[in-house]
Amino acid sequence: MRTSPWIVVLALLAQASAGVSKGQNEDAEKIAIFDIEDITKEYTLEALVADANYTETEILLSNFESTTNSGVAPTSATPIYLNGTDENGRILGGTLIAAPAELVEPLNSYIFVQSSNAAAVIISSCGGVLLTSAWGLTAAHCVALATDILVVAGEIDDPAAAVGGITSAATAIIHPQFVLNFLINDIALLSLATPLAIGGVVGTAKLSLVKPTAALNNIMFRTLGFGPIDENAFLSAGSTLNFVDMRNMNKATCNAQTAPIYVLYPGNTGCLNTASGTKGICNADPGGPVFHTAPNDDVGKVIGINSQIVGCPRQQPSSFTWIFPFIPWLRAKTLKTLTS
Repeated sequence: MRTSPWIVVLALLAQASAGVSKGQNEDAEKIAIFDIEDITKEYTLEALVADANYTETEILLSNFESTTNSGVAPTSATPIYLNGTDENGRILGGTLIAAPAELVEPLNSYIFVQSSNAAAVIISSCGGVLLTSAWGLTAAHCVALATDILVVAGEIDDPAAAVGGITSAATAIIHPQFVLNFLINDIALLSLATPLAIGGVVGTAKLSLVKPTAALNNIMFRTLGFGPIDENAFLSAGSTLNFVDMRNMNKATCNAQTAPIYVLYPGNTGCLNTASGTKGICNADPGGPVFHTAPNDDVGKVIGINSQIVGCPRQQPSSFTWIFPFIPWLRAKTLKTLTS
């Protein structure tokens, strides 16, 4: 079902709240995630929209309306599958992680996140990233409707079968302004019931403090995930972990590309160019980390969390939630959990 771009734009300004799961008290080791400078300014939706890189929505919609009113319906040269149904049901253009030894930093911080409902039915398979032995991060839509959450670390194939491996139950702490219908503020912390032993194939990643600006346009980011081999399933037996390098798009260019299919990615999100369908993420890959290696960094840091796909993958770019605007919330929520 197509979504009116006006509804999407109005939704960008909405302040809706989702339920916040109660976090669990953990040891003081969790504080290591926030070995960063104290950031007091939270970059709001409006602040990022005002950034030159963060959408000329009014111009886009004005052009869109003019085209529509002229009697010429906007079209897309490529079929769009909003549920990710496509003959290419896995990450494309990526590199297979063929052996555990290839799970090097920061790729070894990747976690598989499986959510189930009260009837023990799996409702979501996603990616995520381990920040400390007891904290993870994923997309809010991956865990918003979950009763039970299982985190699996250190796997390179068939993660859903690793029930006896490196696993932990988890509790989700969802951003209070997350809006499920439009994937606004699509980010959630995961509080692990059993801290994972860090070392070897299980590692942690640091959060990037790089502010999203036009300076990051066309920079290559790295992401990874399992993706299904059956596009009709969340995950299938034989799924293997792949990483892929994708170009960070200018947000206005991204919105111009998706507007004809009635999709405008919300504020606080960036876009990964799918390179005309030869690279991209698919089902089970949202929630996974997006890494950026800054000039002074030896390894990549988490600059975003994969969020939305329109086709998997097609010519349309996928979206990811920028980390930087949410660091004040992540810090405050974690400290509150530590002291509650």
